[in-house]
Amino acid sequence: MASGIKDKVAIIGMGCTRFGERWDMGGEELMVEAFMECLADAGIEKKAIQAAWLGTCMDEVNMGKSATPMGVALRLPHIGVTRVENFCATGTEAFRGAVYAVASGAYDICLALGVEKLKDTGYGGLPNPGSGFGTLFWQWMPNATAPGLFAQLASAYGAKYRVADKDIKRAIAHVSVKSHANGALNPKAHLRKEVTMDQVCSSPIISHPLGLFDCCGVSDGAACAIVTTPEIARKLGKKRSGQRQGPAVGCQQRL
Repeated sequence: MASGIKDKVAIIGMGCTRFGERWDMGGEELMVEAFMECLADAGIEKKAIQAAWLGTCMDEVNMGKSATPMGVALRLPHIGVTRVENFCATGTEAFRGAVYAVASGAYDICLALGVEKLKDTGYGGLPNPGSGFGTLFWQWMPNATAPGLFAQLASAYGAKYRVADKDIKRAIAHVSVKSHANGALNPKAHLRKEVTMDQVCSSPIISHPLGLFDCCGVSDGAACAIVTTPEIARKLGKKRSGQRQGPAVGCQQRL
């Protein structure tokens, strides 16, 4: 019987780039920027990493269809590298692969990294993702933009539970207000200006009922994490999140 991963995995290092319009860097440079911070945070040597997962969705404009560019760019120590892709959850998919590998006992220390160079694609406004999936996609789901697809979920929820459009709009607006407030505090965030509920609710409609501030911005950036077992984390002197020890960030977090 499945037992899950609770108390089987700990995050010992994290790192990320500055997000935004990174015209000065390619995907490989962004990976290196995030990885070096993550490695320093973990306080381990690169050779301790036993396997790695790369998450990148737009392979046509990034590093191609394999994880080999990550292994080369980061000079990983002759280990297995795997590329995963799952649309908006691509970075999470890479993290899940690394976590499950540790939880299963297959490896002791693994790396998960996500990277995108979206600004190079011109991916803004209401782009149709169908071009990457052939003619059949256009016939099956014409004009299936990301805002359009998520807007259908919001509209369906309102219809099913008889929630007025203005109430759905205000409920969703809390997410944008919270996210912009957090971004204003983060020097690496792309958008660093707080917004009010009224600004969000009165913003131009992109795909009803979603407005401008309900839709994601388009950024370049990378983030990564190093995971291991709680036992190894303790041997490395890591403590739970919120407790620090030594020069490392000490960002261990149980999963």
